[in-house]
Amino acid sequence: MGQAAKVLQLFKTLHRTRQQVFKNDARALEELVPRKDLLLENVPYCDAPTQKR
Repeated sequence: MGQAAKVLQLFKTLHRTRQQVFKNDARALEELVPRKDLLLENVPYCDAPTQKR
């Protein structure tokens, strides 16, 4: 399974978990919106960046 597929699978699992945990709390479900300062550009992370030659 590729990395993108793993990320999508984890996101779906987290989303389902959130729906179960807050099943009867519509207010909590509505408030779970990421703050703008958390929404960063989708830049891939690299532990060991390659050097340009």
